[in-house]
Amino acid sequence: MSQGLDAEMPTAADPKRIRRAALWALGSLALAAGIVIPAWKLAFSQHPALTPPPAPIQADDKGISLTENAPQWRYVELAVAKEDSLLAPLPAPGRVGFDELRTAAVGTPLAGRIDRLLVRLGDRVEKGERLFSVRSGAWADLEKEVQAATAAVGVKERLAQRAKELVSLQAAPEKDQLAAEAELHDAQLALQAAQAKRDSLRIAPEANNLFWVVAPRKGTVVEQDLAANQEATPDREKPLLRISDLDEVLVLADVQESDAGDIHKGSSVEARTSSGLTRAGEVEQVSEVVDPTRRTVEVRVRVANKDRALRPNAYAEISFSPAEGAKRVRVPSEAVVTDGANSVVFVAQGSGRLERVPVTVGRQRDGEVELLRGLSPGSRYVSRGALLLLNQIELARR
Repeated sequence: MSQGLDAEMPTAADPKRIRRAALWALGSLALAAGIVIPAWKLAFSQHPALTPPPAPIQADDKGISLTENAPQWRYVELAVAKEDSLLAPLPAPGRVGFDELRTAAVGTPLAGRIDRLLVRLGDRVEKGERLFSVRSGAWADLEKEVQAATAAVGVKERLAQRAKELVSLQAAPEKDQLAAEAELHDAQLALQAAQAKRDSLRIAPEANNLFWVVAPRKGTVVEQDLAANQEATPDREKPLLRISDLDEVLVLADVQESDAGDIHKGSSVEARTSSGLTRAGEVEQVSEVVDPTRRTVEVRVRVANKDRALRPNAYAEISFSPAEGAKRVRVPSEAVVTDGANSVVFVAQGSGRLERVPVTVGRQRDGEVELLRGLSPGSRYVSRGALLLLNQIELARR
């Protein structure tokens, strides 16, 4: 019986059998205690020289690192940054205005009362055409002044002639002739001054106290601020009428401050009316002042208007062409993400490393965005999946 027991017990010469029996005992104890030991941990416990595989994704404040087989690569695409022509500024709202060089303000040269009105807002007039009449006591006084000066010249002419005759007959001293001629000269100067004052009024006299105000140029009546029996004076702030030649008009466009830097004098534009009509135009002036309320820059656009399609005070939309020759880096809009107050893109640094780079965003249009600073041409950047990477970094911070 002792021989049988000796046959079943391990001997010192069977170390493998001893270690196997110990492992079976350890496993039995673990199962009994409800502990599951992963196979890979058991393997590493038997081979302590081996280390666990690296995590597929590692994120920090500067960027993110992905292993070659990381699942995030399925949602991330890389592209090479390239320069392209500038994006055109967005169309700007505008209003049709008058060209000051083709516009004349009309008022009354003398104080009086409006007697008759022959034109209305929107009427076309020719140069010299009668517009309205004014009854004025000042006009009567001016006419009286001219008539008095004319009569004075006539008297002085006769006196000078008489003095000349007496001197020739030696019946009067020569100094009397010189004095008479001097008085005649003064009278002639007074007459010339009165006539010049009357002629400078550009009016058509009709009676002693009535005159007509005439159009100083041809054009269209674009403003009117008078009526019959209205009292009018030369020093009023607002003109009674305004006449403008509408063969050319100015469209005043309100451009965003960020777009104004790419718009220059002489640039070609297109004006579009609310009815769908389009007209070619040219930038005449870009204001150097920003409107403090609307934060816009006024751009003056000159547009031909022979058919009068652009009416003063009407709405018009101005479309600008991009500056020729200038280029900027352009990327898809989804490549740029916002990290707090900054806009960033992810730039590939090699070995699966994608680092955040701050950029200055310019104009955005049709799914693309211009980058003014931050990303150099030739750099490899994340064109799709930037938001996913940003979220991974945010999760790593928590």
